[in-house]
Amino acid sequence: MERKSFMDIQRLKEGFADDFRPGDEIVIQEKFDGSNASFRYDVETGKLVAFSRRQTLNPLDNTLSGFYNYIQSLNADEFKDYPDYVVFGEWSGARNAIIYYPECTKKWYVFDIYDVNEQVYLQQSEVKKFAEEHGLDYINTYYVGPFISWDHVMSFMGTSAYGDIQEGIIVKNQTKLNDPNTRLPFVVKIVGEKFHEIKKTNHAKKVVDPKKLQERAAAQELTESIVTRRRVEKELYKMRDDGIIPADWCEKDMKTVARELPSRIYQDCIKEEPETVTEIGQFFGKFCSSTAMKYARNIILGDPA
Repeated sequence: MERKSFMDIQRLKEGFADDFRPGDEIVIQEKFDGSNASFRYDVETGKLVAFSRRQTLNPLDNTLSGFYNYIQSLNADEFKDYPDYVVFGEWSGARNAIIYYPECTKKWYVFDIYDVNEQVYLQQSEVKKFAEEHGLDYINTYYVGPFISWDHVMSFMGTSAYGDIQEGIIVKNQTKLNDPNTRLPFVVKIVGEKFHEIKKTNHAKKVVDPKKLQERAAAQELTESIVTRRRVEKELYKMRDDGIIPADWCEKDMKTVARELPSRIYQDCIKEEPETVTEIGQFFGKFCSSTAMKYARNIILGDPA
C-alpha cells in the first residue's frame, strides 16, 4: 500500500501570517514532541497498515517504538468503511523526543485525516468526531473559532496538557483548508522559547513578534480598502481597450494580466490614494500585487475572492 506523507508544517514567518484574516475559522492545537505516525485500512488484506513519517512499519525490524503493535491491537473492522482515510497522529514513546511526557508513554494522539480519494484534508471538526467515535485520543486543542489577532494566538503559548513544558502550538486555518488558490501555508507552527532552551541550540530561531504580525494585518486591511474589486475590474477594462488583453479574456490571458495589472493598480493607487499608500508604507507593493491578482482571478476565472 502506498504511503501518504503528511504536509510539511512550516514555522510561522511574517509573510505567512498574511493569509490568516479576521473571521477565518481557525484551530489552535498543542505541538506534541513525538513521532509522526499514521495508519490506513487495507481493503485487500482487511488489516490496518501502520506508517512512520517515511516508512511502512513491520513487526520484525521497524515498529516505531511500538506504534506498529499499537495499531495492530485496534479492531480493523471498525475502519473498513474508511479505506481512503489516512489517519495521522503523534506517537509518544519514540526515542527522538526531546520533551519527556511521563504520563503519555506509548500513546497516540490524532491530529489530522487525509482522504486519498478526494485528495483533501478533513476539517478538524470531522477529525475530532472520527477519533471520538473510534476510541482514539484527539490532540489537545486550545481554541476553535474565528481568527482574532496574533496576540490572541500567542496567548496559548506556554501551557501543556501533557507535561511541564510545551513544545509550541499548531495553528490551522480551516477557512483556507485545501484552497488551491493560496500560495501561503494554511497550517503553521510556533515553537516556544523554553523548547529552544532544552534543545540547547545557539542558533535557535526567535518566536515571531505578534506586534509585527499585527502591523502587517493592519497594512493588508488598509490595502484592501483601496485595492478593491471595482478598481481591478476597471483596470482590466482599460487593458482590454488598450489591446493588452482580448475582450473575451480567459485563463490563457492570466500570464499577461499577472505581468501588467499589479503595476497599473500600484500607480493608480499612488495617484488617487497617496495618503493611504504612504500610511501603508513598505508593505503596500506586496499587498497591492496579491490583492489585485486575487480579484483578477475572481473576475476572469470565477475563483472565489
